[in-house]
Amino acid sequence: MTKAKEKLKQQKSWKSMLRRRKEISKFPCFSWLMNTVQEDPTGFIKSKDLLAKLSALCNFTITRLGTRRYAMLKNLCPRVRCSNCYEANSGRPTRTTCYRGITWRKCMHKELKTLELEDIRNHLPPPAVYLSNTVAVPSDVVCNGNIVMKQILLCDDKWKLQIRGVDIDLESLGIDPTFTPDQQCLNMVIETVQKVRLCMGVSVDEDQSVPFKEFITMTEDANSENYVSRAKCCLQVVGWYSCGAACQQCHKAYKDYMEAELDQDTSTEEEADPVEDQDPVEDQDPVEDQDPVEDQDPVENQDNSIQVEADPVVDQYNMTAEEIDPVLLDSEDKAELILVFDKAFPNALAERELLLASQTEFNREQYPCGRRWDSKVIGACIKLWEESPQSYRALIDSNKFILPSKKTLTCKWNNYGSEKQMLHCMYQVAVDAKLPACGWAGGIIHDEIAVNQELTFKLSRAETQLTGWIETGMEGFHICILNQGSVSQKLCSHALQVSFLGYTGFRFPVCQFPTGGVSASELHTILWNVIAALNLWGFQVDFILQNGNKENHSFIQSCFNKSGKESRYCSTNLAIPSTTIIHSQDFSHIMKRLRNAVLCSGHGKGFKRVIMKNGKEIVWKHWEVAVKWDRDVNDGVLCENITDAHLTPTKADKKINNVAEDMLNKDMLLLMESYQCSLGDGSYLNSTIDFLKQTSTMIEVFRDELGIAKITDIRLLKLRKVLMWVQQWQRHVMSEKPIETDKQCSMLPVWKFLDDVECLLITFNDICVKHVNQFPDSMVVPSRFNSDGIEDHFRKAKTLYSGSTIKPNYDTYNKTVIQNCIGWEQYQKLKAVQEIQSEPTGT
Repeated sequence: MTKAKEKLKQQKSWKSMLRRRKEISKFPCFSWLMNTVQEDPTGFIKSKDLLAKLSALCNFTITRLGTRRYAMLKNLCPRVRCSNCYEANSGRPTRTTCYRGITWRKCMHKELKTLELEDIRNHLPPPAVYLSNTVAVPSDVVCNGNIVMKQILLCDDKWKLQIRGVDIDLESLGIDPTFTPDQQCLNMVIETVQKVRLCMGVSVDEDQSVPFKEFITMTEDANSENYVSRAKCCLQVVGWYSCGAACQQCHKAYKDYMEAELDQDTSTEEEADPVEDQDPVEDQDPVEDQDPVEDQDPVENQDNSIQVEADPVVDQYNMTAEEIDPVLLDSEDKAELILVFDKAFPNALAERELLLASQTEFNREQYPCGRRWDSKVIGACIKLWEESPQSYRALIDSNKFILPSKKTLTCKWNNYGSEKQMLHCMYQVAVDAKLPACGWAGGIIHDEIAVNQELTFKLSRAETQLTGWIETGMEGFHICILNQGSVSQKLCSHALQVSFLGYTGFRFPVCQFPTGGVSASELHTILWNVIAALNLWGFQVDFILQNGNKENHSFIQSCFNKSGKESRYCSTNLAIPSTTIIHSQDFSHIMKRLRNAVLCSGHGKGFKRVIMKNGKEIVWKHWEVAVKWDRDVNDGVLCENITDAHLTPTKADKKINNVAEDMLNKDMLLLMESYQCSLGDGSYLNSTIDFLKQTSTMIEVFRDELGIAKITDIRLLKLRKVLMWVQQWQRHVMSEKPIETDKQCSMLPVWKFLDDVECLLITFNDICVKHVNQFPDSMVVPSRFNSDGIEDHFRKAKTLYSGSTIKPNYDTYNKTVIQNCIGWEQYQKLKAVQEIQSEPTGT
């Protein structure tokens, strides 16, 4: 009877304990830990104090934290660790357990303002966003190119969590679903959701065929690319104490699939090797009657182990370099191999030579991680990959060549583009081209190209970021805040390109910025920072070449105390105060604006002004009549290049340099003089011919490919005469006092434009003097003193991907710049020529 009572009492105690454990499992332990403790590197909490508070809430004595609750604490505070500490107890130190790295969270006793569900969107802490009546929290997992979002559904007194359309059981995770509409509870809910671990699936190979295959990457690490298998009924989350990254459903589905595949392979082998022809089992001799040594396989006699034939693919990793490639090449053999290659392929590129030389080295390297690719080979492979990614992938799969993987090319591609990387590439190209000392000196050119307003994801080894926002540096960002009075982000509509132009023809795009139409204040910070960075890498900047738009004029004026003309457009270098910078104008832009000024000169509808010189008109009709006379009278026309596009240019034709210069060069001057001689009284063309004499002189000088090596060069004297003619024209028009001011302006091109012409003629002479005095054995080539290179790059950026009529987005434009940088070496071999000693045209 006593034993029966003891047994019944024991059963009741077990039932009560199981019932209490079940109640404890429903207790929201994780939410309680979040509200109770916080991470503190210098703090600690005794285990008995933590368990005492937990026991008081559960109405059950808890003697230890347990594996599940400690896993919750570890996910909440990753740096927490369990250790022993000693405390004085009746004069004797007593050892007790404590948790270091955490401390008690301070309670907030002040009254919190109640939030309405409609006002929650205005009180969301980052990175949470409000999307269609739900609160979305982005995770650090990217699945098939899309960021996995954790959606929070808020009700009156409860909140729910959905991930990829699956409702998450919050109670099984120890999370309290209760919600009170205040700021503290909202912050706690979002912080809790950020801690929830997502199911990452079971890792599989890229070519492995499994159901529900996905491509997973991490936003913090672009190299964490992985293919995973996921169950159809995936739980989307894993428990706090789970050691793996996949939930139970994904593990079970993958295990069942692999077992089914194994059974199918086994059945296939049994069908291929039937056993009907074998002797029945009962006819065979029993195993114990066989000779243990003679009837066994000979391989089994060695150390009582069965030796299996090695897999040839796996066995390669255990072979030495001598076994894989018995013929080892030393440095002399490689040199002879290069000589043989040069004789067989005399005109081969350096990249091809390096690529073939790398094949002999990488054939012995069995581990792909041990390969170190040369940047020139990577640059050549990037070009091939950009031309056709499918062809490059097929070339890798053919196993005919060992080439860098797509991941390697993407990492190299996305790491370029920053100012530091571009400057490093520029420095390396200059060193490889063996530029002379004068080749490291030059100026910078800047211009803008219109781009589409689009946002694109950019994955790199460091981070994942959105490209397409306006980014002009921290100073430009702060100036924008002061101007607008608010913090906002806008999509860029233009790309500002800054390039370096050396005296020897060395051109290189230094950096590019996404802008919304650059302002003078942004130019001020960007250009001086670029000049300072170039100086650190050993490049000397003597001048800034730009066109004559409004913001550029404002930037130039901000560099002078009074006016640029009084200082000959030479200001102090703010990056290096001991030197000076010359602010010059683009010759190609000047000639197009001169043609446009004459194009708008005339009588009638569509003409804005009538340009006058010495009482004679300079109108576009003179050019039209002269060309018509040339075509009607002369059998062999004097100006063969003149077409209808020159006489009536469209908006696109006005941007072409040759269309403008053909109407202002010496051939047009000869045609106008011949037409004047054919007339009885052609004196009304005197001013037009005088105008063409000056423009043809400028074109002849600035398109001359022979360098100026002395300051006494006759071409500089010609430009000084043109400058005097322009200044005399201005003074003559302004001296006619009876004429009204508006009419005076209509007798000249735009005043600011004439200032730009003066700026070009003054600064080019000063640049030649400055450079020749610093480098006596050097020269300045006038034909390089323009922005034709940067305009050609803009044209290439449009046509390379989308066609000449479609604007690229900023990411596409950035890739074209990077592609040119990586493949720039061959171009520099043609452009970065050494100084040619030639006699000047005059003394």
